[in-house]
Amino acid sequence: MSRHHVLLCINPAAGAGRGADAGAEAAARLRSGGVDVEILAVPGDDGTPPVRRYSEALAARLARTAGATPAAVVVVGGDGMLHTTANVLAGTGMPVGLVPAGTGNDLARALDLAGCGVAGAADRVLTGLDRPPRRIDLARVELAPLPAALPAGLDFAGTVDDRDAAGGPPELVRRYAVSGVNVAFDAEVNATANRMRWPRGGLRYVAAVLVELLRFQPVELRIRLDGPDGPILTGPTFLLAVMNGRFIGGGMEVAPGTRIDDGVLEVFHVTPLSPVRFLRVFPKVFAGRHTHLPEVEIREAGSVRIEQITAVPDPGPPGQPSRRSAGPVLHGDGEPLGLLPAAVTVEPGALTVLDTGLPHVLSEGEE
Repeated sequence: MSRHHVLLCINPAAGAGRGADAGAEAAARLRSGGVDVEILAVPGDDGTPPVRRYSEALAARLARTAGATPAAVVVVGGDGMLHTTANVLAGTGMPVGLVPAGTGNDLARALDLAGCGVAGAADRVLTGLDRPPRRIDLARVELAPLPAALPAGLDFAGTVDDRDAAGGPPELVRRYAVSGVNVAFDAEVNATANRMRWPRGGLRYVAAVLVELLRFQPVELRIRLDGPDGPILTGPTFLLAVMNGRFIGGGMEVAPGTRIDDGVLEVFHVTPLSPVRFLRVFPKVFAGRHTHLPEVEIREAGSVRIEQITAVPDPGPPGQPSRRSAGPVLHGDGEPLGLLPAAVTVEPGALTVLDTGLPHVLSEGEE
């Protein structure tokens, strides 16, 4: 059997700084399994966001014809790192594997890698290298870019506002999400959690929920499913997630019935509810036991268009835009992507992944 060559991409900042140790452990484990490991060197700070430097370095390495062609790209990091990698690899056929080392690790859950640990995940990569790769779906997102003045998360990988000097409208941004996208309460929780440094792990998202619960106001949205003749959900919205996978927010199983390779999206819509009511039902989301609640509606769709019905007043002084004054920010895989309106469309089989044992939808003829 020929020796595999793997491009190992490490986010040293993942998991509150644990990514570097996880990367070293994963590299050692893969090498002991007979794999040639090439570490991707990300260029130093040049004033651009670090994840943008990473995505550009990854694309440049894969375009290079000199040297060994990787059998796979293996990511050591969290949701933001895999999100950025998927946006580089979408449609290329290059397999990607994951060694989870992040805070939320919702994509690790989607790929059935939660709880493996670094050594276990590296062993799953070794298994996947000797199997034919698999394809999973992505959610393609087209939306207005974030204004350059708005704060962006550490793992922001979108495009800033490119409106011209005459004030013309910016071009739409196209991004891909692996697990899904969200807006309204859950997106504000993402933004708050991204800025927090304590507590660690999933508790950070719980803390962010409590912070946002005290100040969040429902957003008036129009949500159109499957084109101009499809059904419409409209009115005050507490939470909206368009899911390709099952999890958001560090383990909240908002779409328990969906699969990451079933060719459809799950639209998870929650109407306004009081803080007391929310605190009573919130724990059910982590176990996927919320689908029967009267405030919750879940529908399947191939495409979703999300628009804000009412404009958001600007509470701040002129010249000092804030995230809230610009309107709802759509997040994908926990990262801020851009502003409404947004169109989300499923792209079946757009991302190639190592087959590490992920449960999948049976094809015709399989048993």
